Amino acid sequence: MTPHGKLTRRELLTGRFRQAWDRARAAAVSSTTEAESAVAVIQGRRCLAYRNLVCTTCYERCPEEDALVIESGLPRVVSANCTGCRVCHDVCPAPENAVLMINAQDKGR
Repeated sequence: MTPHGKLTRRELLTGRFRQAWDRARAAAVSSTTEAESAVAVIQGRRCLAYRNLVCTTCYERCPEEDALVIESGLPRVVSANCTGCRVCHDVCPAPENAVLMINAQDKGR
């Protein structure tokens, strides 16, 4: 950011590229067969809350009861309650999306 708080051209273009890349990667994950259900996983290294910033966007927007919980200010996915609706992934404000959608079958590996 510039000293005036505005985005630089590089930051703007890089941000747009990252968003497009995240959407493409998300589309690849969602193109799996209907029989496989997805589960959200929060990547701590990318999550704003894990960087000592206050962020509960995924928790606030999750439509499923108790699928996301906040413990000590940090979000955690309860995989038994997660339906894989992808709302948390879509609303994550982190520069690099902190919510990864994985197949429920791959969760135990």
